[in-house]
Amino acid sequence: MPVDKKTKTRSNPYEKVKPEAGPSSSEVQIQIQRPGRPTHKIPTVEQRSSDAIPGLSKLKGQIRQTKRLLAKETLEPGLRVQTQRRLTSLEADLASALKRDVEKKNGAKYHMVKFFERQKLVRIIKRLNRKMKEEDKSEKKKSKLEEELSDARIMMNYVLNFPNSEKYISLFPPSSESDPTSASASTSASTKESKLTLPLLLHPTPNIEELDKPSKRRYEILNEISTLMKDGKLSLNPEDEVKKEKVNLLKSDNTSKATKGDNKVDEEEDDFFESD
Repeated sequence: MPVDKKTKTRSNPYEKVKPEAGPSSSEVQIQIQRPGRPTHKIPTVEQRSSDAIPGLSKLKGQIRQTKRLLAKETLEPGLRVQTQRRLTSLEADLASALKRDVEKKNGAKYHMVKFFERQKLVRIIKRLNRKMKEEDKSEKKKSKLEEELSDARIMMNYVLNFPNSEKYISLFPPSSESDPTSASASTSASTKESKLTLPLLLHPTPNIEELDKPSKRRYEILNEISTLMKDGKLSLNPEDEVKKEKVNLLKSDNTSKATKGDNKVDEEEDDFFESD
C-alpha cells in the first residue's frame, strides 16, 4: 500500500530540516521603516538621568550616522520626521554630556583649593564665634563681628555651592611669600594670623567698575548666595554641614577599620592558639 506523502517520515533521522522561507531583507526593512509603527520611543532629556546618557564619542558617532540618513533624498517623509526627532534628542544628549564632562573635570581640578579654603573659613568662623561670646564688647565691636561672621558664612556657602560648570574663582588671594620685605618683616605667628584673615570681598562694598572679570563674577555669586540665604534656600550655618560631613566620613572610616580589626583579631587568636 503506497505511503501517503503527508505521513511520510524521513529516511535519514540526521537530515537537516530547511527553515521555512521568511520575509526578505527588503521586506524587513520596509516593516522597520514603516512610519506608522515606530520601533522604539526615544525618551526626552528630562526623563533621562545623567548616568543614562552615553559617552561623547558614541553620541558623536550616532549624530554623524543620523545626519547621513537625513541627507538621503529618497528617505520617506515619516521616517524623516522620526530621524529629525532623533537628531534633536542626540544633540541635547551631547550638550548634557559635554556639561557633565566639564563638571567632572572642574570638580577634580579645584577639589584641593576648595578644601583648603573651606578649612580656613571653618577656623575663621570658630574664632569669630569665640570672640562673640567674650564679654566687655561695645555695640560697635559686636556689630562688626556679626558682619564678619555673616560674610564668612556667605563665603562658606560660596565654596560649598560654587557651580562646577565654571572655573573656580578663589576667595583668598595668593600668599606673598616671594616678597622679601614681607617675609623678613613677618613672623610665623603673623603669617598664620594673616592666613586666617577674612578677605574684604563684601564689606566695604567694592566698586564693581574697577573690578576685573573674575572679581566681578565672584562678587555676583556672593550676592546670589547672600540672597538665597536670606530666602531660606541655603543654610544660615553652613559650618554645621561641614561638621556633619566630617562625622559621616569618620563613621564610615571607623566601620571599615572595625571590619578590618575583626579580621586581624581572628588572625591573632589563631596564632595564639597555634603557639600553645
